[in-house]
Amino acid sequence: MVALLLAALVFIAIPSGDSAEKHRQLKTAVDDLDRSVRFASNEAVLRNTVVRLRISLDKEPIEYTVEYGPAGNLPLPDMPVKASMSLEEEKGAADKRTKLDQQFTKVEEFEDIKHEIHPNVDVTGVGSTSQKKLVTTGEANVYFYPTGEKDGAVIFFATSEEFAYLEVAPFLAETSNFFEALNTSSVAKFDDILQTKMTEVYNEWTRK
Repeated sequence: MVALLLAALVFIAIPSGDSAEKHRQLKTAVDDLDRSVRFASNEAVLRNTVVRLRISLDKEPIEYTVEYGPAGNLPLPDMPVKASMSLEEEKGAADKRTKLDQQFTKVEEFEDIKHEIHPNVDVTGVGSTSQKKLVTTGEANVYFYPTGEKDGAVIFFATSEEFAYLEVAPFLAETSNFFEALNTSSVAKFDDILQTKMTEVYNEWTRK
């Protein structure tokens, strides 16, 4: 009986330890991107050019980098919402993105370390003031300017148990983060719970 009791206690303790480790991995991901935001902001001022934080949402694990544009003024093209475009307009938008990407170069100092998100953590979406929608696939960018201004942005993260987001202020050197346990005991699917939560936060953020 004693042996069975000890085995049961060990079994109960494992999820708790696993949850703590996943929270640590989630917090590390949020903190690392927070530092990358500050790094990119400083680089834009030091280089006197547009800089961007580029997050590759479709890679496994998710990767991100900091890139700088050419000297002088770099107007960013207006990217229409894909759902409202014809095939011809989609091709034109893709060409614009390609031409814009060709003008950016990775910051070597940032590339000395490979920046990627832990496999247990997912970056589920990125919203910014230079985009017209929440980006959940492909490449997401947050832009920083030599004046010290930057895109207002909200970056969403999740593990199998927890939801978090990092909010970037556009005119101040401020960021804030938020963590919340997800109710996985609900009848609803986990992905639906996460999508609903992310949409709620994003819609509230766009109204600020």
